[in-house]
Amino acid sequence: MKTISRAILSAILLVLTGLLVAAAKAMPEAIFTEFYPEFSNGVLSFLAAVTSPLPFALWEVLALLLILWAVYTLIRCFRRGRGFVCWLAGLLLAFSAGLLAFVALWGLGHFGPTVGERMGLETRPYSTEELYAAAVHYTDQANLYAAQVERDADGVAVFPSFSQLAREAPEACAALPALWGSDLEVSDARVKRLTAWPLYSYAGVTGIFVPLTGESSVNPDTFAASLPFTMCHEVAHRLGFPAEDDANFCAYLACSSSDSLAFRYSGAYSAFIYCYNALHETNRDLAAEIWALASEELKADCNAANAHYAQYEGAVQDAAQQVNDAYLKAFDQEDGVQSYGAVADYLIAWYLSGRAV
Repeated sequence: MKTISRAILSAILLVLTGLLVAAAKAMPEAIFTEFYPEFSNGVLSFLAAVTSPLPFALWEVLALLLILWAVYTLIRCFRRGRGFVCWLAGLLLAFSAGLLAFVALWGLGHFGPTVGERMGLETRPYSTEELYAAAVHYTDQANLYAAQVERDADGVAVFPSFSQLAREAPEACAALPALWGSDLEVSDARVKRLTAWPLYSYAGVTGIFVPLTGESSVNPDTFAASLPFTMCHEVAHRLGFPAEDDANFCAYLACSSSDSLAFRYSGAYSAFIYCYNALHETNRDLAAEIWALASEELKADCNAANAHYAQYEGAVQDAAQQVNDAYLKAFDQEDGVQSYGAVADYLIAWYLSGRAV
């Protein structure tokens, strides 16, 4: 009886989740104009305020406890020689409940208006010339700030501590809602440090946002020049932008408007990387010209970043990327992990609009 009850309840929760997604697709204007952004932001800000005082990411502890409980109950099933189907039903119920909460609190935003649509910033297929012009702009911007940041004996940028940057990231994102005419408040909850960072490094994960606890978490092993940008990326997720290209563009806007040199350089450095990579896929000769325009300081950071991440490349990272790709595609991001680089379209549009600094 318990197995059947769990199965039925799981089915109900999955149907409710499907209905939410269907409603978001069928009535996007009613849902995303009338109430959902305010509802999601309010709940996530509350959860972030509750979990912020903790010196660790609460979701990591909860995830570990759930895994241990699942293993413990599974062992009990085998010892008793019965109840395995009931255990599976319980696992399905937990998954169904988590999925409904995930979609209701935050995931529904995958089907809402993009940051470009909210800002009236239209993207389109761009010519190689337009991409090149934008790349030149962001290279000049990165060169400017690269010459100003502190550097170590190897010429690599040195940034403030993780804890200081974690406190400053929400402040850098505070001006974002005004860019699309919203009065949403940005929670000042600091970004959390991922405790099991070696695991995430080998999986190629630099940051995670978990809506069930409202925590924006970042891998402290992220290369220094990318760290402030990554923090703003995860805070942007908390603002209701699940799509990776949206969160990346928000991160650039937040960094470029910050009073902190570390954040301004991190934003410009990331914009340079995205545009250079996009150009490299289109025209390697023009990409070589962009690389030639990069200052020695900027090149030093790029080379150091490549060396840093190369040590973690392998089968684990490939598998993790496939899982992430499947997740993104399941939520209507057709480009999957490629959507992380789709921010280049936003950067080009921003440059062509004349609003880029």
